[in-house]
Amino acid sequence: MFTHLLLKDNIPFGVDCSHYAQRHFLKRFQKDNPGRQWAITYDSIQEDLSRISYVDYDLQQTQLVDELWHKDDFWIFKYDFKIAGKKESTKNSGNRCIVFLDSSKKLIEILIIYSKGDLPKNMGEQQFIESTLKDNFTDYLAKCR
Repeated sequence: MFTHLLLKDNIPFGVDCSHYAQRHFLKRFQKDNPGRQWAITYDSIQEDLSRISYVDYDLQQTQLVDELWHKDDFWIFKYDFKIAGKKESTKNSGNRCIVFLDSSKKLIEILIIYSKGDLPKNMGEQQFIESTLKDNFTDYLAKCR
């Protein structure tokens, strides 16, 4: 859940995926979930994120998102998702996106997309997130801290 809520409106956010996420994780998700399974999942992720502050669908007040950092008009948060057609809960799936949100420009960028199985063996999830952001997204991290 967000502790610093966005203003509610029905104007969708633009959603993009970073080159880092595309290079490091998306190909594996596509390979592990062949056919339309991954396409449906990815479309669902983009649709959910674009409607994060909708009046009738307030994603920011659900258990699917966890605010990590917030400052002014910028947020970095974790979004939990499950693969379409799999019989597991969203939380138990272990699939996550780390997302940057700019509320003034109504833009969202998926920075990292991973499964808990992608984490290095010697590193916890929060440590993995912080080190990956520090190494690859210092500008976004600086805006939110």
